Parts: sequence; structure tokens; C-alpha cells
Amino acid sequence: MERGIIAKMIIDEIKNGDIAIIEYPSTFPAHELLWDNLVMSFIEDFEVVIDDFFGVGDILFRTYIRRVSPEKYKRVMERIMGNVKAVKIGPGKISYSEIVEEIPLTYELSEFIKLYYPGIREILAKSSKRVVFITVGLAEYLYFGGERALETILLSRSVLPIEDWTSIYLLNLDLAPEKSVAALEEISPLVIYASNKGVLVKKG
Repeated sequence: MERGIIAKMIIDEIKNGDIAIIEYPSTFPAHELLWDNLVMSFIEDFEVVIDDFFGVGDILFRTYIRRVSPEKYKRVMERIMGNVKAVKIGPGKISYSEIVEEIPLTYELSEFIKLYYPGIREILAKSSKRVVFITVGLAEYLYFGGERALETILLSRSVLPIEDWTSIYLLNLDLAPEKSVAALEEISPLVIYASNKGVLVKKG
């Protein structure tokens, strides 16, 4: 199964309120997965929002654009700049998008929701398209925050109006704690593993 089919599977298989998890090892080119496969596939028909923990999405973006041809660079910049939104969570830099919400790093559930929800509400209110949130840097958040980070991610989904959007979690399996991965897999109807050997549907 080719990498290019991942975005199509997500569009076809999951509905608003669902989470699709895309797992990968550290050696996998996540910059291509995020920007060439997912974002470029969704950008025409969906409102794409990057939940960017620690600026990981920006690092992947800069890695990606350094490797494209000059002709493709121009096309990528025209399609992404002004069309992708970002929620910046914790320290780091965002250069690929306007920041609709900037959230200090926290592992407290009530604080996370209080800071995160206003930006979501604004995006949903203004969007005329189906909204897709792509979460990047989640493995780092779970690694540094341990059980409190997992609790915040899981319980926030029971409080926020998740039926209004689709979530895609990019998860580095070499970094994310094993129990956190298991908990997220349990609540996700679609779990895909991507590696340099190909793509495997683990659940769905």
C-alpha cells in the first residue's frame, strides 16, 4: 500500500468526531507524510488546522521545503501560506501559517481547555468547510508529561465538541510511551502504521 493512499483512507473512513492515528518510527520521513501527503491532499476541500506542539510541525515544514524543487517550492508556498491555520502549543516557532491561538504548555486539563477552546470555536465559526485538525508533536507532549499529558488529551476529548471536526494524530512510536499509545489506539477507529517498508492498517 502506497503512502499516498493514507489521506484518501482518512477521508473515506472517518467521520467528524473521530480520531485517525498515523504511527511511524523515528527514521520515517514524517515531513513528507505531513506536508506532501496530508496537507496537500486536504487543502482544497477542508479547513486544515495544525495543532503544533513544540514547533515540531514547523521543523518538519522547513525540512520539507528544503527538499523540493524550485518549481514545486513556489506551488507549495502558494497553496499552504494563508490556507493552513496553526494552534501553537508550548515553545517553538511557526513560519508556515497564521497562528489562530497560542497556548502556553500545560498538563492541567482545565487550563488546557480554557486556553485551547476559544481558538477552536473561532475556527469552527468562520469555516465553511469540514475542519481537519492534524496534531504534530504529540509524542513529545506525552513523553515529557507522562500520565498527566495522557489524561489531558483523553479527558479534553470528552469535554470539547469533537463532533464538529476530524482529528489526525501523528505519533512517533519510538518516543511516545507505550501505555499512552495503547490508550489512544483504543479510542481511535482508524490506526495506520507508516514505515519505509510501506503502510499497514492496524485498526479500521
